[in-house]
Amino acid sequence: MLISMACSGVAQTAMVPSEPTSFEVPPSGDAASQPKTISIQDMLVTGPSNMKLYSLAMITQGKQEGDIDSSYLPGFAVCAADPALPIRSVTARLLGQHYVEGKETPDPEAVALLIKLARDTAEDVQYNAVYFGLARMKNKSDEILNLMIDVAAANREQGLYDRITQSLNDDRDRLIAILDRRLEEGNDIAMYEIYEDLTGKKPVNADKYLTMPSSRPRLFIFKVEGSDPEAVRDDLEKALQECGLTNPNIIVSEAGDSFVLLLRTYITKDYIEVKKAFADHPRFKITQDMWLTPQMEIQIDALRDE
Repeated sequence: MLISMACSGVAQTAMVPSEPTSFEVPPSGDAASQPKTISIQDMLVTGPSNMKLYSLAMITQGKQEGDIDSSYLPGFAVCAADPALPIRSVTARLLGQHYVEGKETPDPEAVALLIKLARDTAEDVQYNAVYFGLARMKNKSDEILNLMIDVAAANREQGLYDRITQSLNDDRDRLIAILDRRLEEGNDIAMYEIYEDLTGKKPVNADKYLTMPSSRPRLFIFKVEGSDPEAVRDDLEKALQECGLTNPNIIVSEAGDSFVLLLRTYITKDYIEVKKAFADHPRFKITQDMWLTPQMEIQIDALRDE
């Protein structure tokens, strides 16, 4: 399969050699003065971006002295506002891992930073803030529920979307109230699309959304048998037309001696009909069904151009 389904939101950090857990700054002026030792906490606050990232990498690998406690929060607050995307991304992950995961009552300052980072314009930062932080909270405020709904609607990366869906299982009654209110305020197709996944129910007056364009394409991957990919593609196209789809958008993706067929749909009723018609089809089996992210669309378009 030529399409990468790997999560892109988990920031990578360089391997850090075994080093002291504090930094010595050369003296200035008086040559007899001693170097000043700066802790990791201080370096996160005052250090340049490259040293901030180095310090975050040391924390990631557990090379700091002692536990990550409230003394690190001023540094994390500075890093959360750093213009360098990797710094914000690693910060989001560390905040979730050290201040939220496994905590009955997460640190309010850390939660506030995670809320800020979950609204970041960079998807990697948003991903880490939600996946490792907000989604792991046991008692979520209405503000956090609304924010996670926004992220689920806007960022359909499958790993993050599944994590959000699972983390909200205990909040379904509140989610229904929030989503119903949002749908009443405007016919937001994205809210309709995530409604059933998050609540387990269909929204009221669901039929009015069926002919609306999807907020983003839906991708179906069909595993089929046959020696002639184009002939099989034509057969799938006929089967889809029998379901009511006109001009189905099908691409053949070859990998070695096998191939799969990729179908994109753009209208709500089309992807619903495909799921229903091919749920138990004797020839064409859906192996994957997901919302398309912009990154995946680029990969699929590259296949078409080959």
